[in-house]
Amino acid sequence: MYYNLTESLKRRMIFELRTFWATHPKYRGIVDHIQGKYSFRERPQMGIVLKTSSANHVALAADNYQGLVHSYIHLAKVERPQGDAISGFFPGQAVEWVREDALAIQRNRGVFPTPPGIYYLDILAPGDPNGLPTSASFFVDPLVFVPDETATQLTPTEYVVQAGKFLANTLRVYQMPGNLELFPSGNYTADPSTGEITLTNPLTSQEYLSVEYKYPAESTGPWGLRENFSNNKAIPGVVLAFGRRIEAGDRVAVRVYGHRQPAALEYGGRWDINLDFDIIARDVFAQQEITDRTITWIWAVLRSRLSREGIEIENISMGGETEEIYDEAGDDYYYNASFSITAQTDWSMHVPVAACIRRVQPNTESNRQLAAMMTPAELADSDLSGITVVEDLGLNLGSYQDPFFRLGRETYETIK
Repeated sequence: MYYNLTESLKRRMIFELRTFWATHPKYRGIVDHIQGKYSFRERPQMGIVLKTSSANHVALAADNYQGLVHSYIHLAKVERPQGDAISGFFPGQAVEWVREDALAIQRNRGVFPTPPGIYYLDILAPGDPNGLPTSASFFVDPLVFVPDETATQLTPTEYVVQAGKFLANTLRVYQMPGNLELFPSGNYTADPSTGEITLTNPLTSQEYLSVEYKYPAESTGPWGLRENFSNNKAIPGVVLAFGRRIEAGDRVAVRVYGHRQPAALEYGGRWDINLDFDIIARDVFAQQEITDRTITWIWAVLRSRLSREGIEIENISMGGETEEIYDEAGDDYYYNASFSITAQTDWSMHVPVAACIRRVQPNTESNRQLAAMMTPAELADSDLSGITVVEDLGLNLGSYQDPFFRLGRETYETIK
């Protein structure tokens, strides 16, 4: 964790410093020599080197637990297919973390822009013969989940799902409004390729079918892939953060829900990190100007900008100046200066909570299968608890109507 934090902070500071000095007409040559180590092939005429001197952990809780995260999404590993040479799960390390894209949700008027489901990410290597790209990339294979859909009736016994297909063994059929689950063993037959459902016995005019199922949607990609880079286009509403553990053939999944729900346990805290900056130059006046301008810009401009992102620069202090011999015979020197900053930054880790209760049934599987084979009269005479004949519910069955969009004097919601 320590090196991940310090590396990220140094990379951010190097990026900001290079952007700042790239606009200076006299010191544009310093940009390529702003680095995190003394990794120069030849000693440059001028440069800035960043080093991490120390860091202190600031605990916000005894066990670092911060709370429960409610989100539309969470990251999940994918099990290898049966018959694969390697058993278990794919490494799933290409994506470091996922977060909601708040701007995309806002642009979509507060609605998550991607339908619920499981979105599989397949990582391809550069020049993969099975793919089109010449650089590392990934494809997204969606498995869309459709909950509580009213099936379209074709004939008294034939229905069809709106997607026109579904994945085998994912279809669930319910007789409504009694919420009575039907089973393929005796109540209906279904064709996954066409999405058609054929009932053994027709429903009454007051009843209808509610279905839930999953179906594979069209794959998207290839999407470009780089280390330590994010993507918010492949799955709208989802920010995919890729790290340095990208491996060809890896597979990972992003679970998307239709509404926010408990998705992960968050553990986090803060670190006080001390960064040292060494300025080197062949000219003493260049060394002084580079030092002064860098310190002033960090404290006056960059400090407030990073504060909005959770990086607080708490202190900045200047060190002394030194000289280093460049050419002893010519009495030529390098002129060095140093300063240090103390920055406080947050860290967090999400542990996914994958369990999700979609529906609660009042009886056991065997009792529900038995009830599904009964007629209403037989069901009324049975001793199956928790199952009620629709007519005994006391409801006037019909369509739900909004009183604000129909003629009448009702000013409250009603069921008719």
